[in-house]
Amino acid sequence: MKINKSNKVWLTAFTLLLFFSVNIFLSYQTFFKATTETRSFFLQIAVSSIFYTLAIITCIQYLFFKEATYFYYVLYLLINLAYFSVIFSYTSGNNEIYHPFFKDIRSYLSLPLLMLSYCIYAFFMIAFLQLKWKDDFSYKWARIFGNVYLLLFLLTILSYFILPNATIGDIVRTILLVLCMPIGIVGIVIIFKRVKNIIVVILCIGTLFFYVGSVMGFLFSFGILNYPSNTFPFNNWVFYTELGAVLEAVMFFSSFAYRNKILADEEHIAQQKLQVIRDDIARDLHDDIGASLSNINILNELAKRNAGNAYKANEYLEKAGEDIQHISEGLHDIVWNINPKYDDINNLFIRMKRYAADMLDGKNISYEINFPDNRIDIKLDMNKRKDLYFIFKEAVNNLIKYSCATNAKISINIQHHKLVLNIEDDGKGFDINTTLLGNGIENMKHRAENLKANLIMHSKEGNGTKILLTMNIS
Repeated sequence: MKINKSNKVWLTAFTLLLFFSVNIFLSYQTFFKATTETRSFFLQIAVSSIFYTLAIITCIQYLFFKEATYFYYVLYLLINLAYFSVIFSYTSGNNEIYHPFFKDIRSYLSLPLLMLSYCIYAFFMIAFLQLKWKDDFSYKWARIFGNVYLLLFLLTILSYFILPNATIGDIVRTILLVLCMPIGIVGIVIIFKRVKNIIVVILCIGTLFFYVGSVMGFLFSFGILNYPSNTFPFNNWVFYTELGAVLEAVMFFSSFAYRNKILADEEHIAQQKLQVIRDDIARDLHDDIGASLSNINILNELAKRNAGNAYKANEYLEKAGEDIQHISEGLHDIVWNINPKYDDINNLFIRMKRYAADMLDGKNISYEINFPDNRIDIKLDMNKRKDLYFIFKEAVNNLIKYSCATNAKISINIQHHKLVLNIEDDGKGFDINTTLLGNGIENMKHRAENLKANLIMHSKEGNGTKILLTMNIS
């Protein structure tokens, strides 16, 4: 069942309210019923205040931007806050003063909360870096890591029910916890190598703070490492974990400002590209289609003036019909070029094959067209698609108009991230060194430069013509 927009807003609000309520309950149990020493109490107050402040500010940003990034970040902060509240209660002195329900569930909460924070972090990373649109490979792997953390979270909860033996259960849960670290590191390395920008560097530094703090806290809590000092707070393992989490949260929060700047710059660039598209459309309508319409009007007047001469009038009307066909093709090209659903290279191949077949059939030229049979998962942006298509179109038009060919062969091959377009004919050919090349050929060369492609033309008088275009694609 698909959730409509209104219900989604209410569900999001309910989720955030629920997590805030859970944290208020845990904070109450931690702060107002703790019997720990004052300095430890105020340290926990300071840490919690930082997390609450960042969470409230991020909630306000979510209300303005309605972006999933802020939602995941608030959840991440609140889950970490709940985790630290539970951990703090273990070191707060007399346990008898706590609410009985809280005493019963807190031993089951700490590890699942930590696992859940890793899971939410993965989905925060996806939304924050816009991996779905920026890098499909990283997006797929980030989702896998997020789902793996979700599985570890569910297994941790399940272990409390199916492993009644405390020793065995603790061993299994420790193994699950240890697995979190290498999984997270591998995920960060993949994203860092694939998406190289300053935002990823900031995220990696923040994550490094958290991992280092978590590992140090883990080693100190199990007595694997000795505390560097017996002075508070350096003799408390929770301090190292919380310090790493706070530094990470501050780094992440600070990166929002830089990210918004980048998004604003991208929006400005997109607006500039849109203006270029508008200018191109206006120029095409004015120069090409406008000129054809003017010509049709002139031909129509000439046909009227020669109404008594059927042969002459019919000649003018036939020329007007050719211009109308030209306008129809031009308008179709403009609509096709700006429609994003045609960015798929397979749709481009269909259009190219149809155009070549119609043109060659119209001139009774025998032909062979070989394009890739299998569907290819490649998209070309509008400009590349336009340049490639018009190079192809110009080459086919030249073949039809000037080659006097009886046979033609057109093929496209894609191998090793390279597209190779080959157009051959057995026509009269020409001497490239002595023949004055027209605007069509010059336009083909210019478009090939835009594509950063290699365009080669082979032709000799009496030996036909071959056009070969090689371009990189991904």
